[in-house]
Amino acid sequence: MSPDLTAAIAAAYAQRWSEALELADRAAAAGDADARAQLAVLGGDAASVDTNALLTPPPLQLVSDGASIGISRGFATPAMCAWLIDRARSRLTPSMVNDSTTGEMRQHPMRTAYTCAFGPGERDLVIAVLQARAVTLTHLPLINHEAPNIISYEPGQQFGLHVDYLDPQNPLFARELAALGQRITTVVTYLNDDFDDGPTQFPALKLNVRGAIGDAIVWSNVRADGSPDPNTVHAGMPPTRGRKWVLSQWLRNRAQPYN
Repeated sequence: MSPDLTAAIAAAYAQRWSEALELADRAAAAGDADARAQLAVLGGDAASVDTNALLTPPPLQLVSDGASIGISRGFATPAMCAWLIDRARSRLTPSMVNDSTTGEMRQHPMRTAYTCAFGPGERDLVIAVLQARAVTLTHLPLINHEAPNIISYEPGQQFGLHVDYLDPQNPLFARELAALGQRITTVVTYLNDDFDDGPTQFPALKLNVRGAIGDAIVWSNVRADGSPDPNTVHAGMPPTRGRKWVLSQWLRNRAQPYN
């Protein structure tokens, strides 16, 4: 990665988007193929990209009266979705769960899909745009975001029933809650649709939601008073044909130390 592209990504995460695109232009003009590819996904060069449109997602459409769950249709463009799948494909590792009986991360039969996280040094302009769009949708600042995850489900793979919040009554989560805060919002974006079945299931609400390419399902894991909402128990259901890809973004109620 060229110094200009590195600086462009840093400027994007500092919300200096005009500067970010201009630096990416300069990197592309100097022969940085990655900069050219990222600009193409975002719609062109600095002169042709409408930054306001780039960072503004479609509004949420509520789909449940029993919990705060909505869909942003077209949250990610098809080009962004294809880019994320391509970036993640060679980096997938077995998924882990936060074990409520030990407080440790480990593999578990309830979660059989594969995943890869994009930490601060592994992000790019495309990921930066989708994090910025999540900020607009959720009104939670970028510094509160966990590392974005790509999750891949082959036929039969799943993420069984679980909640995304940390149970404050479980003493094993006390240290994490004190250090990192509560995971209050989840954004799951469907990156493809060439598979059968595989919805996100909310059994307490009798709700199955499956997005088209680029659609984001957004829900609050807590009620208005900040207490956990058990109605948000959900599962990533397995595809029966084809491979399902999603982007998961988890947002906390306090700043994350690695951002």
